[in-house]
Amino acid sequence: MNEIDDPKCFESLSEYERGRLLNWIKENLIPTKSFNLRWTSYNLKELFERSGKGFYVENGTFKGAMLKSGFKVKDKDAQNWVFNISEKSPALVK
Repeated sequence: MNEIDDPKCFESLSEYERGRLLNWIKENLIPTKSFNLRWTSYNLKELFERSGKGFYVENGTFKGAMLKSGFKVKDKDAQNWVFNISEKSPALVK
């Protein structure tokens, strides 16, 4: 696994940045029972970055934030993770 894809990267954010990222996830992504194959950690991190509250994060940073937020991962060996997020999540509804 590349260093930038490691979920431990989340811990390198400042407390303020961790809070902003976790709040965005809480406000914009809804957990569901099944995995959503349409969105990966990389796509989701880009949605966060482009949001009004976003800033640049590594793929691993976003993965770590999703774990902290209680989301499940389909395949932790994959570079870009798939999570159990609802297609009705505010961040995904256009």
